[in-house]
Amino acid sequence: MTYVVREVDISAVDDDTLRAMVDLINMLNVEAEPRQAPFTLEEARMFFIRPGAVQKRYALTDGDGAILGHLVHSYADDGSNPDTLRAQIGIDAEHRRAGHGTRLLSRLVDDARDLGRSKLTGKVFDTVPAAQAFAEAIGVRSTLDMHVNVVKIPDLDKEMLQRWVDEGPRRAPGYSMTVYQGMVPHVLLDGVAHLHFILERDSPRPEGQQPREWTGDLVRQMYTHFLQGVDSLTAIATNDASGALVGMSQLIRRHGDPSTWIVTVTMVDPDHRGHALGKWAKASVNLEAMEHWPGGEWQETANAFANDAMLGINHAMGFEHELTAGDVEVSLADAEAYLESRS
Repeated sequence: MTYVVREVDISAVDDDTLRAMVDLINMLNVEAEPRQAPFTLEEARMFFIRPGAVQKRYALTDGDGAILGHLVHSYADDGSNPDTLRAQIGIDAEHRRAGHGTRLLSRLVDDARDLGRSKLTGKVFDTVPAAQAFAEAIGVRSTLDMHVNVVKIPDLDKEMLQRWVDEGPRRAPGYSMTVYQGMVPHVLLDGVAHLHFILERDSPRPEGQQPREWTGDLVRQMYTHFLQGVDSLTAIATNDASGALVGMSQLIRRHGDPSTWIVTVTMVDPDHRGHALGKWAKASVNLEAMEHWPGGEWQETANAFANDAMLGINHAMGFEHELTAGDVEVSLADAEAYLESRS
C-alpha cells in the first residue's frame, strides 16, 4: 500500500480533512490523558495554532486518503534554543507497529536538518506504553518529569482557601492581590510578560533549555488568540511601593469542556517570596472560579517533580498524582542512526 506524508495548514484546511485529524488527535489525547474531553472542530482551528511559535504539521495517509498518523513540530520565533526542534508524533492505535512512526520521524529529521537543528525534543506520557517503546528504540533520554495532578473541585476546602485570602494582607504587608477576568488590562501586559520570563528562568527545566524572551505584545497575542476558546481568571500580586507585578496564578476552562479547570501558571518572583503570595494568589483565583464558574468537576495542574514549594500548596489543596508526562530529547545524529538501522 502507498503511504503519503503531506503538510497540513490548519488555518486553511477543509472541514473534512480537519475533522479526520481532530478525530485522530482526540483518540491520542484520551489515550494519554483519559479525562480529556474531545476537541471540537472550532476549537481545533484555534488550539492547534500557537502564537510565538513557528509550526509545521503533517498528516500520514494511506492509499484511500485515511489519516493514520500525524506529526507537528515547532520552535520559538524569538531565536531562543536555536539548536532545538520540538515535536510530537502520533499513530492511530490500530495501525501501529507498521513503520508509520518511522515514516514520520524521517520527515521530522529531514526538516530538522534543513532548519539547522541538532536536537529533537518532545513529551512522553506514562499512560502510552507504545510511545515509550518507540522513544526508547530511537534512543531518547529523559530530561524532566512532570506530575499531572488533579483534584475534584467539589472537594476543595473553601474555608481553607478563604483563610489563605484573609491571611494574605497580614502575611504579605505592602502587597495587593487582584483577580482579572479574561484579558488583563493592557497596562499590565509588560509586567505579565516579565513574570512569564521569570517563571521559565527559575522553574525546573531540561538542562540547556533557555527561557524565551516574553514581551507584552506576545502576551497580548496569546490572550487574544486563546480567549476565543477559553474562559480565564488571573490573580496578580502587586508590590504596592513599586507597582511591580510580583506573582500570579491563572485558571482557564475550555468552552468545549467547562467542567475542567486548568492551572496554566502559578508563580512568585524569587525576590518577593516568603510572604505566602503563592497561597494568596491560588486561593483568590479559585474562590473567584467557584463563585462564577458553576459545574466544575476537576482541576488539573502540572508540576516538575523537583518543584517542592508548589507541590506543597497543591497537596494542601488536595491535588493527587494522576499521571507522569516526561520531557525527552534525542540528538539529530542518533535519530539519523536509528533511521539508517531501519532502512
